[in-house]
Amino acid sequence: MAQEINLRRWIKRGLSKDGLTLDFSDRRIDLDTAVELGENVAVEGLEIMFLYNTGLKDNALEELADSEFFPPTLKELWMYDNRLANEGLEALAESKNFSKLRYLSLYSNRINAQGAEALANSPVFSNLETLDLSFNRIGDEGAIALANSPHLKKLKTLHIDANRIGFDGMQAFSECSALKSLTTLNIMYNMISPEGFEMMAESEFLSALPGVKTDLLVADDDD
Repeated sequence: MAQEINLRRWIKRGLSKDGLTLDFSDRRIDLDTAVELGENVAVEGLEIMFLYNTGLKDNALEELADSEFFPPTLKELWMYDNRLANEGLEALAESKNFSKLRYLSLYSNRINAQGAEALANSPVFSNLETLDLSFNRIGDEGAIALANSPHLKKLKTLHIDANRIGFDGMQAFSECSALKSLTTLNIMYNMISPEGFEMMAESEFLSALPGVKTDLLVADDDD
C-alpha cells in the first residue's frame, strides 16, 4: 500500500498540466519499483518521458519495456545518467511501444557495441530523428552498426562523443550512405588517428553535412 501511494505521488508531481509529459527523473527505480510501475502506472497519451538519473539498470528496463508504463504515443524518451547496458536496449528494440519515438537520449550509461547494434538493427526505431549515445562504450563495432543501419533513415542528429571509436568507426561514417537524413554528427573525444582525421576531412558524405563536430587525438610518441 505504501508503495502504491508513493507512485501516485510521483505521478501527481511529475505529470505536466497538459498530460503530455511525465517526469520521474531523480527518482530511484530499482527492480522492485519497476515491477510496481509496470503493473500500476499507465498514463494514456504521453508524448515525453524523463527517466534520467534514476539508477535504472537493464533488469528494471526489461521489466518496463513491454508494459503499459511506456505508452505507444511516446515521442521523446530521456534516460541519460543511468546504469543501462545491452539487455535493456535489446528490450527496447523488441518492444512495439517505441515505434513513434523521435528523440532518444541515452548518454552516460554503460552501453557497448551489442547495445548499439540492437538500436541500429531494430525497425522499431525507424522514426527516430535524434539519438544521443555520448559517453558510452560502443567502440568501432557499434559505430559501424549505426553507420550502416537499414532502419535509421530518418535520423537527423547523432551524438556519439566519447565512445572509444577509432579508425574503423571513422571509416564507416566517412563512407556512410545508409543515414540519408543525417545533418548533425557529434563524434568528439574518441580515438581518431591523424590518418582517420584526414580520411574524415576528405569524406564527401561528412563534408555535405551542415554540422560535424570531431577532434584529433594524437597518440603519445612514447607509446
